[in-house]
Amino acid sequence: MDIIPPGWQEKGILVLPRRQSPVRAMTAAGARPHAGARKEDAMPDALDIFVFVCWFAGGFVSGVSGIGGTMFAFPFLALAIPMHALIPLSCLVCFFKDACMIAMHVRFCRFDAMPWLLLGAVPGSFAGVYLLQICSGAALQGIVGILLLFFVYWQLYVHGGRGGGARLQPVGVACGFGAGLLGTGIALDGPPMAAFGLAVGWEPRVFLGTVSVFFMLRGIITLVLQWWHGFFTPEVLGMAMYGTPGVMLGSLAAFPVVKRINVLLFRRVLLAIIAICGVVCLVRSIW
Repeated sequence: MDIIPPGWQEKGILVLPRRQSPVRAMTAAGARPHAGARKEDAMPDALDIFVFVCWFAGGFVSGVSGIGGTMFAFPFLALAIPMHALIPLSCLVCFFKDACMIAMHVRFCRFDAMPWLLLGAVPGSFAGVYLLQICSGAALQGIVGILLLFFVYWQLYVHGGRGGGARLQPVGVACGFGAGLLGTGIALDGPPMAAFGLAVGWEPRVFLGTVSVFFMLRGIITLVLQWWHGFFTPEVLGMAMYGTPGVMLGSLAAFPVVKRINVLLFRRVLLAIIAICGVVCLVRSIW
């Protein structure tokens, strides 16, 4: 049996020793057992199908609008999966999505930006895994809600503003640290890199190529740290077997329809959905 020191449960502190299952630790702390516990048979259950559908939708959203599919899928998955399982699941699934992006955009990458981005991402990732260890599920969900609402505000009121011309070195280190912190801690590294894109003012193809390579390299750091601290439980790996093909098929499904829909209208509908999801995450973190 996993033992949590006296008084830590009352303070809402969740500390995970190396290689300990977060799901088991949450159960020991009195939390609801993981809804996605693996069955003895190999047939997918309702949660497996739900994971596949959510990540399929996330991949489709990314392919059509460019808005992060993780921000779309994450709040829905949080309704059924504990945060300390959902965050490493999202990082693992998105790693394979980013690998596919590299194949399409790597030729436009600005590799001279990579050392500065990684210089910030490495310490940021260590800070992120520490955040994932010490914060309760409610606190993590509240952080996600705030970040989703900030993303909507950014898209509506800041993203269209004039940018560009910032010095690559300080901006790269600062945004790389933010991406490492948020990407490892709550699986949402898009906003810091959106700020980076606005600051440097590169054309979309160059920015997308650079970011895809950075996300892949940062993802390796994140996955190693999360594995080392025991977040990749059999439950998480089992759900990833359904989420990974879902997000890749969703991305492929977007290509035939992307030219036939009003992308601007689609993005506005998505922003409304993300805003609602952000409010839901905040409410669930309080109650």
